Amino acid sequence: MFCIQENQFVSPAVPGTLEKLNEILDSPRTKWKIETIRAVRKPEAIKLWASNTEFQKFCLKEAAKKKVGEAFQQLTEEEKLVRWATALKESLPPLIFGARDFDETPLKKDPSRTMKRRVLAGIHLSGLFMFDVDHVDNPHEIFERTQQEGFPWEVVFAHLTSSGQGLRLVCKARVEIGNIADNQIALAKELGVTPDLSCIDASRISYAPMREDVYFLNEDELLNYYNEEFDKAYCEAYRKGCTEPTKEMRNERNERNDNEKLSNDDEERELDYHGVSYDKICEAWQEAQGGAPGVGDRHRTMLQLALDLRYICDNQPELVCRALKRCGFVQDVIRERGEEEVRGVADSACERRMYKDIPKRMQGVLARAGVQLGQSATAERPVATADIPYEQYAQRLEPLLSAPYAEACKQVDRPNWLGAVFASGAMYCTLLTRCWYEHFNGAKQRLNPQVLIIGEPATGKSFAKDLDDQIMCVMREQDDEVRAQETRYKQEQKKRGTSSKAQKQEALVEPEGMIRYLPTKTSNNIFFRRLKRAKEVVDGEVMPLHLYMFDSELDSSITAQSGGAWIGKHDLELKAFHNELSGVDYANNDSINDILPIYWNSVTTGTQISLYKKFTLRNINDGLCSRVCIFPMKTARYLMIKKKNVDWEANEAMKQWGYRFEKLHGELPLQRLTDHVYDLCELSAQEAEAADDHVLDYLRKRAVFYATWLTIPRILARQYEEFKKTGKLEITDDDLKFATLIYDAVIYFQDHFFGQMLQDSWDNAAREYVPRRRNTKNAEAYKSLPETFGVKEVMNMLDLEKAAAHKQCQRWMTHGFIERIKQGKYRKIIKDLMI
Repeated sequence: MFCIQENQFVSPAVPGTLEKLNEILDSPRTKWKIETIRAVRKPEAIKLWASNTEFQKFCLKEAAKKKVGEAFQQLTEEEKLVRWATALKESLPPLIFGARDFDETPLKKDPSRTMKRRVLAGIHLSGLFMFDVDHVDNPHEIFERTQQEGFPWEVVFAHLTSSGQGLRLVCKARVEIGNIADNQIALAKELGVTPDLSCIDASRISYAPMREDVYFLNEDELLNYYNEEFDKAYCEAYRKGCTEPTKEMRNERNERNDNEKLSNDDEERELDYHGVSYDKICEAWQEAQGGAPGVGDRHRTMLQLALDLRYICDNQPELVCRALKRCGFVQDVIRERGEEEVRGVADSACERRMYKDIPKRMQGVLARAGVQLGQSATAERPVATADIPYEQYAQRLEPLLSAPYAEACKQVDRPNWLGAVFASGAMYCTLLTRCWYEHFNGAKQRLNPQVLIIGEPATGKSFAKDLDDQIMCVMREQDDEVRAQETRYKQEQKKRGTSSKAQKQEALVEPEGMIRYLPTKTSNNIFFRRLKRAKEVVDGEVMPLHLYMFDSELDSSITAQSGGAWIGKHDLELKAFHNELSGVDYANNDSINDILPIYWNSVTTGTQISLYKKFTLRNINDGLCSRVCIFPMKTARYLMIKKKNVDWEANEAMKQWGYRFEKLHGELPLQRLTDHVYDLCELSAQEAEAADDHVLDYLRKRAVFYATWLTIPRILARQYEEFKKTGKLEITDDDLKFATLIYDAVIYFQDHFFGQMLQDSWDNAAREYVPRRRNTKNAEAYKSLPETFGVKEVMNMLDLEKAAAHKQCQRWMTHGFIERIKQGKYRKIIKDLMI
């Protein structure tokens, strides 16, 4: 079901019929308008259309208008022609696919009269949605993808838009995905295109096509389809004007400030970088890309160029925009689509995360353009003394600080607030061990943080111990009774070993209770025993609970690796992050012979020297460096530690949050948050590709987990009682900002400590392990053969007899490299031989 208007400005929106639809599609007037729109937008069209009667009538009509007539007369003839094309488009009959009907609502000018006005307040949803893709060169090819078997959406109508460079699809909305905007965004991802998100309004019109532009039309479904479930789920929200994506799957661009527009003088002024003009730099960049991009690749290439230019433009959108305009292909875009697209690209590029130095690819471009760059200051400094933007992170964190993190930061210096958030967050997550959420990959995900706080001796790392004393008090109290039982059991065992009278008593029963708070010096046997017993029935299912370790000296666990206590724990640290399986099978009677998922969180403090004992070039690629959330304490040299008073209220508050979180259980509804961190990770992938940054590409994949985990305590603290009663949670914009901050910080500090080591290890591996390149005579001969060849060509290429050439062709056929067309004739299936 859908609606039709005769005229979008004055006509009622009424349910569509097959007769009316066919009348519009076959209308000669509709066809003339669309063909005219396309013709007048071609280059130099004014020469053909200046004397057109319809165009001249339009110009006279516009010039006679009181409010805009004078401004219209100041336009050039080309601009007037564009205005006419727009007017023709807006006069096409509108189709409203998202609505099956509208209520009678009062007219604005005369409230005493009513009409079926095309307004959201009176809409009834049909269950269909419109999807627009603009400025594409292959609309029919995109449509054909929707016709492949297994495509997730059913298309009922598809046609070329009036511009001739766009595709419009009308599809059945999927309720499980969300509202119209959610379906549009998901469909865009499936097709790999950018949708027109101005169409998220269910009452949005679609200008009617001519019959020749229709790719597909299912008349029965278009006229009769109605999804009652979708209507009930979202109609009320649309009537209230809520049309935005329910899952916040889009990133909105900030509004442009008019004062930031470039003046004509600035546009004309010569730009240079280190004495070399930006024109020359842009030329060198284009040469490195293989020349100017073709139609269809220009927007992506422009964004790539902007991402590189920002490093030599002080990351200023205005300067990047001016530099972009030096390129010929960008000028083509401006002529065709306007300057706003270029400004948008510059804004988007400058909003993205920058790296410490100019990317290697851009350095090569600058060198070719004649720019002399010395060694960067960042490269000259050792990692330990590189500048860390503590204040920048503190400024971002300050407005977002709320319970339970506000209390954790009260007795910590401002530069180290993030460290307090990391450490307390890992503790709170451990106490939330009975909770889980659905990750964006669809898996049931638990909270598994491992935190390292690194700093020089006497830099205040002890705040982590203070947090542990308060927050984890509840876990230690739960363990105390079982530890007392184990102590009595061992004492009784010792007594029976020395007393014959005691040996005649009933056999001792070993305590089976849970102990989850473990010291660093815990043997593997005891560790697996604790792990096996740490289970509880939660919501009708047996759920493993997390073990927890706190160590104030990382060096003690490093030392323990050389014997007894810590042997094998490194493997467990790796597997704990994803709760992977581990186990033991030993012959001795005390061994816990079992295979168990590892649930173990930890918070550890230590020095940078001990850190580099734990992470070395030999083991840096085992994955642990991307699994740990690490924070370097700010060093205050030659200064006395500030005097502090204990904040008893904050301590009590943290202790109470520990008790409260320990009681929570069940699924955490975090769809909006997981969608957000997915978008963050996807954006980082694009940035890594743009900068050719393999380290970022490596680190981004696990940072999303910390962005989610450490945001959960602040969400639950705000809605504790509500979640206990209903199991529902609301994710706010501040929660998403907090998650973004955590994501950025986790990657930054991992890169700070491990980035160079990772890069060095990969460079070493690339030098040492070089695969042999195979250039056999057969392969070279095969490559030289034409696409279709005969036995004679093989005889000539390989200098073979006819029988041997036939056997060679038979071998290629056996491997699937060629296929026989007819006797003695073959066609290549692959271009190059693999063996």
